[in-house]
Amino acid sequence: MSLLSFALVLSLAQAPAPCRGERVVLVPFQPVALSTAEARELEDAVRRVAESTSGMCLEPRTTTVTKVRNQGGRLVGCVDAACRGAQVLAFGSDRVVRGVALGVGGGRSVALTLVDREGHESHTLVQLSGEGLPPGLEEARIREAFGELWSTRLSSRVVEERPKKVWPTVVLAAGGVALAAGVGFGLAARRAETSLSRGNAGCSGEGEAFRSCIAGRLQEGRKQARTANVLMGAGALLGAGGAVFFVWELP
Repeated sequence: MSLLSFALVLSLAQAPAPCRGERVVLVPFQPVALSTAEARELEDAVRRVAESTSGMCLEPRTTTVTKVRNQGGRLVGCVDAACRGAQVLAFGSDRVVRGVALGVGGGRSVALTLVDREGHESHTLVQLSGEGLPPGLEEARIREAFGELWSTRLSSRVVEERPKKVWPTVVLAAGGVALAAGVGFGLAARRAETSLSRGNAGCSGEGEAFRSCIAGRLQEGRKQARTANVLMGAGALLGAGGAVFFVWELP
């Protein structure tokens, strides 16, 4: 055997076997109340699960990012199946997975949407962390939720599943909680201000001890006021985001 023939045989032996499954694109996640780095962490966890899912050929992230940039840097919101199907075709894939990484409700969660070439879509929401959830099982929860989402593709051509408006419900609920908490902190700050203006704010003693107590009460009031402002702003932002999701998911 010649050296050239040997090199050819060796390269063919080392080449990965072609993927035999549906071509799937996982679009970079959109963060809500999370940093870009945290959203990427959740996206990578979903990507690992998708890569190991039978019957799926997941496109490399670098290729997907390049395609998204060529389409303007982000996917536009679609209000009909034809638009959604055109987006899938533009990626040259059989299906597209969109995701939103959420940092609301005291934990982290991921809302996923699976879209096919006809624009039919299915949704799922998986809570990864928060009160009452033991740590260390995030990937197992993603695997279970993603497996259920992937299995819906078998019936998506028969009946188009109506959007369940999971994202806007979660975002609007979180906005309401943030606004309520902001009002509570605002009232507490107002009470502290009134107490300081009318008396000793519950401080006793004299000299340095009294001044330290007053300073502490003043600092606490300022902190409550800042917290109220942050929560009110976050509540307004999440409320606006929920409204955008509602418009995005109109049938």
